[in-house]
Amino acid sequence: MIVKSIINKVYPEIAKDYSCDAKVELHNNVYSRLSGISEMSGEDNACAEYNWSKNEIYIYTDNMNNEEDIIKALIHECVHSNQNEELFDAYYLIGLDYNTNPYEIEAEYEEKNWKKYKLNTTKVG
Repeated sequence: MIVKSIINKVYPEIAKDYSCDAKVELHNNVYSRLSGISEMSGEDNACAEYNWSKNEIYIYTDNMNNEEDIIKALIHECVHSNQNEELFDAYYLIGLDYNTNPYEIEAEYEEKNWKKYKLNTTKVG
């Protein structure tokens, strides 16, 4: 699987640079992860997710189109791994959304560093 191969090559350096020791799991999508049924699908555009209680990053392969997507997702979730979960949730509780939550803004900002980890591969599909 090309996604796993890219992760195996880039994640160690990303993890070191972002002080992230999270385990990375691959799932087709959120529905397949939550149901445990790999063929499960639904309307979903999530690329990745960080689970604070398990210290795990979930990469959703259905939404990974290329190496850039994978690297950005890993960086984004590694940034979240260093953030405070209660504060992350509190930002949403006070009415902020994905585009206004300072933690999401920080994680997206760090994604600009993705080229540092580029392997020069093409499409994942």
